[in-house]
Amino acid sequence: MPLQPAAIESLERLLRQRPPGWWERVCAALPEIGALYRVPQPPEYHAEGNVGVHTRLTVEALPPDAPAEVLWAGLLHDVGKAATTRMEGGKLVAHGHDRAGAALAEGILGRLDVAEETRAVVAWLVRHHLFHFSWNLEGSAELSPRQRRRVRDPRFPLLLELLRADSLASHGGGGGLKAYERYRKVWEDEMSRVSGEDGSCRKR
Repeated sequence: MPLQPAAIESLERLLRQRPPGWWERVCAALPEIGALYRVPQPPEYHAEGNVGVHTRLTVEALPPDAPAEVLWAGLLHDVGKAATTRMEGGKLVAHGHDRAGAALAEGILGRLDVAEETRAVVAWLVRHHLFHFSWNLEGSAELSPRQRRRVRDPRFPLLLELLRADSLASHGGGGGLKAYERYRKVWEDEMSRVSGEDGSCRKR
């Protein structure tokens, strides 16, 4: 049964203001988040601990005035790890947790009766929060047409903010902050290019 709007606002306020006991209240309201404390992570990339600890640290790394979509995505970005984490070749892996998490995020936010537009953006952010692992670019000149469309997407700055918070919450050798800095520069360069293109059109 959907929560009343006041309850949803209260939950979002907890994510922003983080008063004493805020995290325990979030976990009580969303059992999927509490369950993440039972999901281990490879210590070489996540010395901070299990997925529950990492998730809390991700939310705490976001500014209190972050867009609602980023707050929810920070909370839900790894929710898919509960269903996908397993040992493979002696290593902990969570292949496909981005896709699984996007579907779960959509369902959780639907249960909370969060606006459909917000749900769609959050699911997109969760689905693509690992983009930097496959791109391996050094500059905007290397963007493929598909990647260029992604960078020009108005949701991409939100994805960058999620990457920044996720990286700050990962106490290991993942190199996430370097990736954040690199792709923020790629985004800035591409936006400058777009601005130049728009200017050229106006001069004609």
